[in-house]
Amino acid sequence: MAMPPPGPTGDDWGKRNYEFWQADMFGFLKALAERHGDVVSFDLGRSRCILVNGAPEVRELFFEREACLRKPEFVKDSNRGHWGDGLTTLEGQAWRSRRRAMGSLFGRSKMGPWLSIAAQCTADMLDAWTPDTEVDLPKEIRSLTARIAMRAVLDAELEGYGSGRGRSGIVPFDEAYGEDYASAPGGDPTAPLVMVRPRAPRRMDAVVRIVDERIACGEHRGDVLSDLVHTRLPDGEKIPRDEILTEIVQMLYAGHLTIPFAMLNFWRDIAASDAPETLAAEADRLCMKGAPDVAALPGSYCMAALKESMRLHPPAPILYREVEDAFELGGFEFGRDHAVWVSPQLLHNDARYFAEPERFLPERFTKDNPLLTRGAPYLPFGAGRRVCIAGELALHQMTLIALLTVCRFRLLPTRSQSKYLRLPRDNAG
Repeated sequence: MAMPPPGPTGDDWGKRNYEFWQADMFGFLKALAERHGDVVSFDLGRSRCILVNGAPEVRELFFEREACLRKPEFVKDSNRGHWGDGLTTLEGQAWRSRRRAMGSLFGRSKMGPWLSIAAQCTADMLDAWTPDTEVDLPKEIRSLTARIAMRAVLDAELEGYGSGRGRSGIVPFDEAYGEDYASAPGGDPTAPLVMVRPRAPRRMDAVVRIVDERIACGEHRGDVLSDLVHTRLPDGEKIPRDEILTEIVQMLYAGHLTIPFAMLNFWRDIAASDAPETLAAEADRLCMKGAPDVAALPGSYCMAALKESMRLHPPAPILYREVEDAFELGGFEFGRDHAVWVSPQLLHNDARYFAEPERFLPERFTKDNPLLTRGAPYLPFGAGRRVCIAGELALHQMTLIALLTVCRFRLLPTRSQSKYLRLPRDNAG
């Protein structure tokens, strides 16, 4: 008979664990795993939680037990916001049906057109930069992410970038940039778990108008919205208007957390390493004729460095689930409504899977490298059936942005943690 996982539960452990968590959240989780093993039960505040921290257990959890899990409401709320459920927040059969319907929207055939848009928008951003001034890089990259999404998802232009002639229209900056939002269980801002991310604002009049006009006319403009309008569900019916709208809104904001976070940490890691010259030489070679060939990106040193940076700084350092249907894993019982935690931050820095885990070593993600243990748990975009549907596309997009930027600028850190000094490559010393 399965037993509850070992760990600090009952009595006043909820309060004590909360204090340890607040002092050093990842130190607390690491100490739990080191003391109790790769499946640990602990109370946090009023919640009973289970940490899953071993590669085999994580694989079983996400690939074989995913149907027994659900996303917590506070995580869903950070995605759905004011606009209802889409692929990232649906559950059960509704999610499975939607995932099948949308499986081809971010496939390899879509990579070239999307990255062509990304290259054009990145060039416009770089053209606006001038030497010897500071730039708020997180805001620049988030604005770039928003503009690329508007072009690729809606064939619309972001306010401030021309007349929008020939496109679906112009979307105001506030609609594209959104609001910063913090979501906590039960809406309690003092709760131990808080999901902080950008999300869509309450008013998105221009986006709604574009969606309605496209549904009405049925025109195919080569964007994601057109694909959704013409997609057929397993029963042969089209996706209803309100569901198309919520999917579009979630897609527009899907990269607003991941891409700026990952790119800023990438630049920091590159600046603090021996990699700048290697990266610059590769960028010069791959960008000789403009934007690099899409086929060259996966084998590039730049993508390896980006993967390594995302190992050190995963955009989602903790993945949260809740038990919908009780199950057993590793000989332990997972009871209904228990919170289940997987921490990419811990797994990516575990010496069992990554040699010298504290070092920034892009070579780790080159072919046949012994630094990467076979079966290492690498989860920058999640894992299992609910892995991010656009994860591969996001990785290619970030690699492209990085290479085009390195071709023209050397970004050096300033005293501000969020700003970098732009220097032309010719003047960088």
